[in-house]
Amino acid sequence: MEPVFQTVEVEEITECYRIIKRLGQGAYGQVLLAQDKLTGKPFALKLVRKDRTKLKSFLMELSLSISLSEHPGFITTYPIFTHTMDYYAMTQELATAGTLHHLIQAEAGLSEEIVKRCAVQISSALDYMHQKGLVHRDLKPDNVLLMDRDCHHIVLGDFGITQPVGSFVISMSHIIPYMFPELCDISDEEYLILHPSVDTWAFGVLLFVTLTGYYPWRRAFSDDLMDLDYVYWLDNLSYIPTPARWDQFSPAANTMLSNLLVPDHSCRHSVLSVLNYINFPWKTDVNGGNHGRLKVQWTVTVTVNLSRTL
Repeated sequence: MEPVFQTVEVEEITECYRIIKRLGQGAYGQVLLAQDKLTGKPFALKLVRKDRTKLKSFLMELSLSISLSEHPGFITTYPIFTHTMDYYAMTQELATAGTLHHLIQAEAGLSEEIVKRCAVQISSALDYMHQKGLVHRDLKPDNVLLMDRDCHHIVLGDFGITQPVGSFVISMSHIIPYMFPELCDISDEEYLILHPSVDTWAFGVLLFVTLTGYYPWRRAFSDDLMDLDYVYWLDNLSYIPTPARWDQFSPAANTMLSNLLVPDHSCRHSVLSVLNYINFPWKTDVNGGNHGRLKVQWTVTVTVNLSRTL
């Protein structure tokens, strides 16, 4: 059953909300920190420009966001549709600690404990989407929202390009490090059939970035030398040394990441496969040895607040 929401039409968004500051901005709109004038409660207000987005597309994202709110791994979106002359607006809970992007330190990443905490929660949320026949399509640190800076509770957001499994996907004008290789490689006249392995690839890149503070490649395409090194290594694991960007990981972590980042989409493992490696070390020590030699047992406890109230 489609979610039911209240529709509010106003001349200016300030009729309902007190705007405190801008949290983010893009080509299609902006996200504001706002306060409900009646209750005083703070919200994240996502404004989408009407001249850049069709009403049908916005309502699809709103309905999808409300539906996913049933799971603790997604940002809560409230059943309110507000629109002005220039914007469509959706009201969401406030991620009080910002985004994962702002937490990652360049060239250093995050502690292994925090990355594992994130991995458990993100894999659960993605698996929930995949079980519902949906593909996020835009998994990256900017869209992982934090309820606390130690990542005990994180959620996924931004479902603007989320689509059902089996949808047609055409080529894109720009290529980013999270883009799966099969999309990088198609021409303007071709299309792909959407599969959950798209999120698996992006999840692997996200784990690499959070562990290191930099990308494994600029783009997963044959003209990128770092990607070429990686693919050649995968094809010759028994004969050549580990590439420089990958030798900082433990054997278990390299296996985990290479199972997610398989160039052949039909061979990629499930996002839940990371759970098989949680109790193994993921990074090598400063002397190039493996943490596993220290006989340290890693455990990650994820505490998620299941209480969701408006």
